[in-house]
Amino acid sequence: MMDLFRNTLRSLRAHSLRYSLTSLGILWGALMLTLLSSSMAGITQHFKTELEKIGPKVVKIWPGTVIRQRVGMRDARQIEIDDEDLARLETLESIERVAPDSVLWSQIVRAGRRTKLFAINGVTADTQRIRAFEVAHGRFITPTDVERVALVAFLGDQAARRLFGHTHVIGKTIQIESIAFRVVGVSVAKGDQLVGVSGSDDHVVMIPSTTLQRYFFHDDKVQQLVFSPLTREGSFAAVRHARQLIALHHDFDPDVETAVNVANLYEALKDIYLMMGAIQLFQLFAGIITLFVGAVGVMNIMLVVVGERRGEIGLRKAVGATTRAIFVQFMAESIAVSVLAGVVGAGLGIAAAQTLAHFAPPGAPGSSPPVFDPLTMIAVVASLTLVAIVSGVAPAIRAAQVPPAEALRSAG
Repeated sequence: MMDLFRNTLRSLRAHSLRYSLTSLGILWGALMLTLLSSSMAGITQHFKTELEKIGPKVVKIWPGTVIRQRVGMRDARQIEIDDEDLARLETLESIERVAPDSVLWSQIVRAGRRTKLFAINGVTADTQRIRAFEVAHGRFITPTDVERVALVAFLGDQAARRLFGHTHVIGKTIQIESIAFRVVGVSVAKGDQLVGVSGSDDHVVMIPSTTLQRYFFHDDKVQQLVFSPLTREGSFAAVRHARQLIALHHDFDPDVETAVNVANLYEALKDIYLMMGAIQLFQLFAGIITLFVGAVGVMNIMLVVVGERRGEIGLRKAVGATTRAIFVQFMAESIAVSVLAGVVGAGLGIAAAQTLAHFAPPGAPGSSPPVFDPLTMIAVVASLTLVAIVSGVAPAIRAAQVPPAEALRSAG
């Protein structure tokens, strides 16, 4: 084994310039495969994180209209969802939590001398879990607040900053239109969001749903609602069950799509995963093809080397070297060239990815720094292994088949 190692090292030194230039294709392929795969993994993770800021398992439902055939909009009936529908949906086994999500857009909100426009969101205690809100200061809306129709407000991070600056806000008063509300909590900043259920969650003012209904809507109707299914994969079944239950109590065919409108986060996530997966697969194949092009170059050079070293092969066979030993020697040289080039290329790819990650750290607006995942490393290792085998087999077979007598004549 040590002899094999020394002979391989001696051969690489003797043909260092030739091997270095030939292996550039493998180096470049490994670099691009590592960099592109990690970059695409980072972009996928970025989109997933941005979507999940809305809530990990959010499904939004809002009422539509039932249109009679042959009559059209002249006899359209508006579907109205109320608090009783929420209570019914909570009994479904496929649904984990339900909460109203009615919104008043662009309402005047005052705090001292500051006047701003914000969306006012009517929520319950379950909204915190469904919509993934974290409390930075104070508390969220409680069931008691909802039951008592309390005049309290929970502010998004940017809403609190725009109304009060960087001062302590818990216990202070804001006015929505002419009604005074006591601030009970502020959310942790969510930052950039790909989409929002009720606009940007950092720029929303949340009050109890019953308070919104009594003081602003003046009825018990629910403009829209959100729920979380037991599992993401079960969201489609949960939507079907919710539609059937609402249809039963509002006298319409559950197959009428216009009666109930649905926005399913998992459906958007599946589309993104499918698109990103296709792009990542394309990049993976592009990197592998580049590696194999480099492998062909190494193989051709090794075939040339075999022709130049026919005398050496003949001498080794004349002194007792077996065909297997010759095959292993040239196979080791090909593998060494391919693996060294691949390792250097992968190292450069990792360095490039880390440089990009340094200039686009996680949490920066719009950033999607590269992410190294097991799939990337497995693909690189598997590709380099295949490249080493492909580049080495043909030259090693050619060297092993050289007749000793012919090789000795060429040496003389």
